[in-house]
Amino acid sequence: MLLTLKSVIINLYLLKINMKKNLLTVVLVFGAVAATSAQSTFGVRTGLNLATEYVRQNNQSSTTKIAPSFHLTGYYDARVSPGFSIQPGLSLQGKGGKSDLGGEVLTDKLLYLEVPVNFLGRVQAGNGEVFFGGGPYIAYGVSARVTSGRNARHLAFGKEPDQLNPFDAGLGFMTGYRFAHGLVLSLSSSAGFVNIGNIEGTTFQNRVTSFSIGYEFSKR
Repeated sequence: MLLTLKSVIINLYLLKINMKKNLLTVVLVFGAVAATSAQSTFGVRTGLNLATEYVRQNNQSSTTKIAPSFHLTGYYDARVSPGFSIQPGLSLQGKGGKSDLGGEVLTDKLLYLEVPVNFLGRVQAGNGEVFFGGGPYIAYGVSARVTSGRNARHLAFGKEPDQLNPFDAGLGFMTGYRFAHGLVLSLSSSAGFVNIGNIEGTTFQNRVTSFSIGYEFSKR
């Protein structure tokens, strides 16, 4: 009986020690998560888009001339580690291209609501850091028109030959520099994999190069 009571006391003591260890582990894990979260931030960026369209027809391909446009993006930069972050966002992206048909210059002006997700490596450089990486995006068209001089014709989204496929998706790449006070300068490019046209035998795909200035709302 005495031996059994002694065993119970020892087991309770060991259980108490294990509970303290487990509690300490939980505290350390939550502390690490909090520290990581403290490095994450919201940001915005805007700037110039140099948009073109890749065209393929009858086994021949070409690229339209540049149609300048803009972008406006809000994003969340989730710092997974000091040298890596995941950056989902929501963006308005101007795309399109410029073509010369029989002496008439036609400009496609397309506007998309886009969701990019970038995976970025980060390297400390001076008081800030260099970042680089990329990731996929999906987009949906919200506006489309073709202009010639002062004349403009709005295009509908749909499946007919004279309409545009509203969906776009592809890959983007990004590099830039983040200053310690939060200012961000970046250069990015994206290539669409989806045919945005509905003309049989012809493929149209978006291409964009962007120059951005932005700001992140916490210091690092």
